Amino acid sequence: MNYKKWLILAAAIFIAGIVTGIFAPVDFIEDQLTGLEDTASALEGFSSLGIFLVILLKNMLVFLLAFLFSPFLLIYPLGSLFLNGWILSAVGLIVAKEESLLAVIAGILPHGIFELSAFVIAQAAALSFGTMAIRAVFSRDARSQLNANFRLNLRYLGIGMVLLVPAAAIETFITPFLLDKALGI
Repeated sequence: MNYKKWLILAAAIFIAGIVTGIFAPVDFIEDQLTGLEDTASALEGFSSLGIFLVILLKNMLVFLLAFLFSPFLLIYPLGSLFLNGWILSAVGLIVAKEESLLAVIAGILPHGIFELSAFVIAQAAALSFGTMAIRAVFSRDARSQLNANFRLNLRYLGIGMVLLVPAAAIETFITPFLLDKALGI
């Protein structure tokens, strides 16, 4: 399967999570919101550069873990795609209801253009590599292709990680300003 098909598959799983998030149980989402609030509280003492580095390194670690653990039945990248879509849409609905749609757009869109693209690219690489690694257990032909598949998908993972740099910069330095404007602060 070529990489474009992996991108489409990754995007479809993410979108399925988004659709599910529209109908998510409130209990599940409230737990996620508490986790997000705890993370925000923990970052309050950090400088802007510190926040940038925490966001960047956390996201890079998520990408790397998905890639490395993908040979274990693809659980990590599949779960990550679906759950992140679910949480994104459910939290977006709650924020839209409590604040405004403008607050959701200001909070997600500017950095999300880079971060969500990076996320889908990196998870597609994880799905591709994980699938090939699983196939390599059962097929001599797949085993011979595993090294080339790994190197190719490592490049796509790298592209995703590079896209995280502007995403983290926008999320750190621009998104708070836009959210303040959207919320009238």
